[in-house]
Amino acid sequence: MTETSPTSYLRSILDAIPSLIFIVDKDTRISDANRAAQRFVGAEAQARLRRLCGEVLHCIHAREEPGCGKTPFCPDCVVRQCLLAALRGKHSVRRMAKILVEEQGKIAEVQYMVTTAAFQFAGEEHVLLVLEDVTELVELRRIIPICCSCRRARDDAQFWQDVETYLRNHTGIEFTHGLCPECLKKLYPDYAPKPRG
Repeated sequence: MTETSPTSYLRSILDAIPSLIFIVDKDTRISDANRAAQRFVGAEAQARLRRLCGEVLHCIHAREEPGCGKTPFCPDCVVRQCLLAALRGKHSVRRMAKILVEEQGKIAEVQYMVTTAAFQFAGEEHVLLVLEDVTELVELRRIIPICCSCRRARDDAQFWQDVETYLRNHTGIEFTHGLCPECLKKLYPDYAPKPRG
């Protein structure tokens, strides 16, 4: 049995993961990528290392002046927000992101589950950036069959449940309850604010 170095062992694990994984430095430049991310980037993967995330991800705003990280759209970029939060000391961040990208000359909207985790190596701050393309899943979830009479939603097992339960089970959204002014007047007229006269 041949002995392998810890570095080659970890590299093999990183390359076996099918999600896009990038190593990002404190300036939000990509310094390394796993095999899946290199395939995503394309033949010029090595040439694209040391470039900003938006440039590598084909973000349409990264092409605008003054470039990735400096356009009016950049402060709202979820990938950038997650990277900066990790660099500011938040151990790990996980959020959904919608990115407009150019694919084969066409503009497309891609939905990513973005996960970032900060780490130090050789005295330098780095962030592990994991991108999972969930576009298809999000599109399928946008189509929710709802009964036009009782307003319950049907799940994948053909079970009908109230919309709150459906959304909680499928998206993790939690609800709080209140009464709108019309329902307050109808259900509790004594507690509804009286019109000013």
